[in-house]
Amino acid sequence: MAQKHTQTCAIASALNIFGDRWTLLIIREAFYGTTRFGDFLKNTQISKNLLTDRLGRLVEDGIIERVEFADRGTNFKYALTEKGLALDVVMVAIQQWSEKQIYGAGNEPVLLTDRSTKAPLQELRITNATGDQISFADVDFAPGPGADKHARARINEIDRSDTEDPT
Repeated sequence: MAQKHTQTCAIASALNIFGDRWTLLIIREAFYGTTRFGDFLKNTQISKNLLTDRLGRLVEDGIIERVEFADRGTNFKYALTEKGLALDVVMVAIQQWSEKQIYGAGNEPVLLTDRSTKAPLQELRITNATGDQISFADVDFAPGPGADKHARARINEIDRSDTEDPT
């Protein structure tokens, strides 16, 4: 993988984990229920050495865990951790964006539906603390408690005065 981002930024930090073309496919497969190395290999069409590397990194980062398991000659399987399962909203958001912006209505390769009602999932939207939907133009940036001096300076440079609503 490429050199890691060193910025104090949640997006840069996430890209250090998910910023290659294979990692999210491995996570997709884990959400689909894939647990065995060979099945990840087959379903993602990744090379064996890359899969070994990416699974190792996901285990190291606490996204996936290796669970002892003795069946069909394997000693362990892979499972999403609580931290990994927390990616559910991220995975749905990426899928919904791709369905709309890449495939278009009526061409979706996989449909996400509510298991009990079979109804399509509602499109994810930005909401405020009271649950009201807002646009990105209504979102502001403020330094968080973990912001370093560079992050604080960058956030202070952000000019939202002419931000248009992209939705």
